[in-house]
Amino acid sequence: MTQRIRMFGSAALDLAWVADGRIDANIMLSNNPCDTAAGVVREAGATVVDIGGSPHSMTAHATIAARPKRVADLVELIAEARKATRHSELSPPCSAEMFL
Repeated sequence: MTQRIRMFGSAALDLAWVADGRIDANIMLSNNPCDTAAGVVREAGATVVDIGGSPHSMTAHATIAARPKRVADLVELIAEARKATRHSELSPPCSAEMFL
């Protein structure tokens, strides 16, 4: 089970780096509001949405932050992965799906 591939520091730093253009995107699954409250940086140019592509809120259980041109692609990739996980006969009962 994987929740992150790479984390540079705090969630707030990861989101700030997306807004600054240092990294292209950041996806956090199963986060808490305190993980992202300081780092939701729309004003700096990042787009921040929940797992379904809706604007991020403090009640979101997942956070996708990316440069605006990347968000739609990431939301689509995650939706495809969730669909594949649900339909896979090889998925273990306790899989990453519980975090999506």
